[in-house]
Amino acid sequence: MAKNAMSMLNRFDVADQYPWFYLIYYGMLAWRFEPLQVCADMLRRAFETALSLGQVGIAFYCSTHSIKSLFFSGARLRSILKEIDYYLHLLETYKSEASKNFLLIFRETVSLLIDNGKTTSIKSAPCVGDLDDPGNKLRESALFHK
Repeated sequence: MAKNAMSMLNRFDVADQYPWFYLIYYGMLAWRFEPLQVCADMLRRAFETALSLGQVGIAFYCSTHSIKSLFFSGARLRSILKEIDYYLHLLETYKSEASKNFLLIFRETVSLLIDNGKTTSIKSAPCVGDLDDPGNKLRESALFHK
């Protein structure tokens, strides 16, 4: 059913909704049926499309899912680190704190896996708040990566 919805995108002029469809399909459904590398590429395309349409929030949500797909697909850690740094560089302009925290959490994890953070760490750290507070929205993500 999801593939049918994706094929409907080509029939109708809904270019401004491509990022949402790609995020929902490739970020939340397709990883079960499609290769993770394809999901990561399509989410990267959704990021670029959303950014060109001025949909900054959805763009960086796509970037987070793209990094997640790259990570689980077994992509080279250094290339993932480079991509995270690219997104963090863009975040200096677009200012999305929620996305920044998730990307910093992923970056910290990748850095630890590469060399235990000796040469790949950066000064910025995610602001995850109190990890003992069950209402903390970043709690599960931060604990998963630790």
